[in-house]
Amino acid sequence: MKSLGITGNIGSGKSSVLSFLSNNRTSTYDLDKVAKEFYKTEEKIKQKVINSFPNAVSKGNQIDTNVLGKLVFNNPKNLNNLQNIVWPSLKNFILNKIKNNSSELIAFEGAIIIEANWHKIFDHIWIINSDLELSKERVINNRNLSENNFNKILKNQNNVKNMIKILEKDNIPFTLINNNSNLKSLNQKILEEYKNLILSDRKHI
Repeated sequence: MKSLGITGNIGSGKSSVLSFLSNNRTSTYDLDKVAKEFYKTEEKIKQKVINSFPNAVSKGNQIDTNVLGKLVFNNPKNLNNLQNIVWPSLKNFILNKIKNNSSELIAFEGAIIIEANWHKIFDHIWIINSDLELSKERVINNRNLSENNFNKILKNQNNVKNMIKILEKDNIPFTLINNNSNLKSLNQKILEEYKNLILSDRKHI
């Protein structure tokens, strides 16, 4: 069994990669979606978020993730506070899923994997990389996000060169996958890398 962390900047195509793997006998988890689910299902996290960000509470004592996003967006103090609340539980989630996994490959997708120092958890890391203008075009067209907000998010994320530097320093196996063409081309690359991971694991059985 192999564990895989999938990371990269906004608009690089991480979600497309995870979607492809989910259809190929892989257990997959979108860490952003997992975190948002915590706000509903994990009472301790929910209460901490409500106490720290009361303006993000909507009717029914639920957390409005859109409002929460605006409160932490471009506000390092608020962002750090939210990370301190959510990240420990996310890390435990990853560890537990890997421990109890029975499929040949288990994959987790998240832009924060290296920033949160979770890259050391996985057997392998995929960095999904895309040209800036292409990433911007994807996000603006598909996520209804302004160019200004895209640039702000990108500014707060690790650049690919820094990701590679950290992985090399920590001696973590990784693959850089460029996604500058169409979905068919990306899927072909992912299938090839998927086979490489599975075959390398089988050789050690």
